[in-house]
Amino acid sequence: MVVNLWLFLSIGAVLSTILAIAITMIINKRKLKELEVEALKVTNINLKAEVEGAVSRHIKSQNDRIEVLEAIVTDKKYALNEDITNLR
Repeated sequence: MVVNLWLFLSIGAVLSTILAIAITMIINKRKLKELEVEALKVTNINLKAEVEGAVSRHIKSQNDRIEVLEAIVTDKKYALNEDITNLR
C-alpha cells in the first residue's frame, strides 16, 4: 500500500511539472506572437510614413515643374515668339 502511494505521488509530481512546463511554453509562445504582431504594426506604420513622404516629395516636384511650365507659357516673350511663328 505504501509503495502505491509513493508511486502515485511521484507520477503526480512528474505530471504536474510537465503541465507547468507546457503552460509556461504556451504562454511564452503567445507573448512572442504578440510581440511579433506589434513589431509588424510598427514596421507597417514606418512604411506608410515612408510612402507618404515619397508621394509628398513627388507631388511637390511635379507642382514645381508645373509652376515652371506655367511661367514659361505665360511669359510675354513666349507669347510673342508664338505670334511670330504663327505669322510665318
